[in-house]
Amino acid sequence: MSQIRLQFVLGADCSSRLIAWWGQGYDGYSHVDAVLSTGELAGARSDAIGGKPAGYQIRPANYEVWKRRTVMAKDVPQDVADGWEAYLHTGIGAPYDKADILGFLIGRSMATAGHWVCSWKIIDTIQTFDLMPSICLPSSQVTPNTLAALCSATGWLIV
Repeated sequence: MSQIRLQFVLGADCSSRLIAWWGQGYDGYSHVDAVLSTGELAGARSDAIGGKPAGYQIRPANYEVWKRRTVMAKDVPQDVADGWEAYLHTGIGAPYDKADILGFLIGRSMATAGHWVCSWKIIDTIQTFDLMPSICLPSSQVTPNTLAALCSATGWLIV
C-alpha cells in the first residue's frame, strides 16, 4: 500500500480569509494542493508564487507560509498512487479559471474548459481514480472546504 495526500491551507492575506469564510464561515480553508511523493505541491493558483506563474503548477513545499494547514491522506495500492502522481503532472501550465471564481460569486456556472481552480483539479483527480463516491455538485463548484468535508466523510484521514 501507498498513501496519497492533500493539504488544505489558509493563507494569511485578506483575500485568502475571504475565500475561506465564503466557502465555510470561520476556520475555513482558502486553498488545496496535492502533496506529491517528492514533497512538492500540485495546485492551481491565481497568483505567481513559489517561483512559478499563475495557473496549475508544481510548486515547492514551502512556497508560502500558511496561517493554518491540515493534511489528509488515503491509503491506496501502489499502482493507484503511481497513476495519481502521473495524472497530477498532466495539464501543468494550464491557466487559472478566473471566470469560475466569478461564477461562484454571482451564482452561475462560468467554468472554462482547460482552466483550473485548486479544488476543481483535485476533485477531478479524485474522481478519475474513483477514490470517492459520486457527488451531487458539479466539480467546478467544489470549494476547498467542501472538498475537505467530502474527503473526511469518505475515509481520508487527517495526518
